[in-house]
Amino acid sequence: MFTYLRLFTIVAALGAIQCANSIAVQARATCEDTYTVVSGDTCIEIAAKFEITEAALIVGNPQIDGRCDNLFIGEQLCIPGTPSVCSDEYTVESGDICITIANKYNITVAQLESANPEIDAFCDNLQVGEVLCIP
Repeated sequence: MFTYLRLFTIVAALGAIQCANSIAVQARATCEDTYTVVSGDTCIEIAAKFEITEAALIVGNPQIDGRCDNLFIGEQLCIPGTPSVCSDEYTVESGDICITIANKYNITVAQLESANPEIDAFCDNLQVGEVLCIP
């Protein structure tokens, strides 16, 4: 019985590793550019340099944690391109915030920000009448 459980655990772990590698390869496959981290870099600065959102940078680099405090000098980052296909468009209305727009279309805020690099990291620069891409 214990041998069967150990074998099951090993097979499950190998499957998880293969799945993680597949996700990493898919994320890397959408890189428009790459960037090598230098001393003092932050995600906000790197994202601004390539005119993408911090969320898009993190989504394109799953090894970066949510606080972006685990960058290391010499690390190669994927710089994702802006999605070229919008499944829908949304015109910003008074009082809109990213989470309500994302929820309306059943997407994440990171996906919304990634498709609309003009949205800043705090999502406090939405303009009434602005048309957003909904991925």
